[in-house]
Amino acid sequence: MICDGMGWPMMIGGGVFMLLFWGLIIWLVIYLIRKLSRNNTTNNPDKAVELLRQRYSRGEISTEEYRERLYELTDKTN
Repeated sequence: MICDGMGWPMMIGGGVFMLLFWGLIIWLVIYLIRKLSRNNTTNNPDKAVELLRQRYSRGEISTEEYRERLYELTDKTN
């Protein structure tokens, strides 16, 4: 006989490894997209707080207004 029965397990194993490989690639792409998009959204409040600090240091807003806006920007329950 040409095939001694070892062909089928190898084909099934190759298919499983191919699915694992492509699953890992797809997971990695999704993970990177989420990580990059999360970093962009978390930097926005930091920029706003920095701008608020600059306006306060220049005297453009009062202490009360600074504290109110800072609370709004840093409040995580919004």
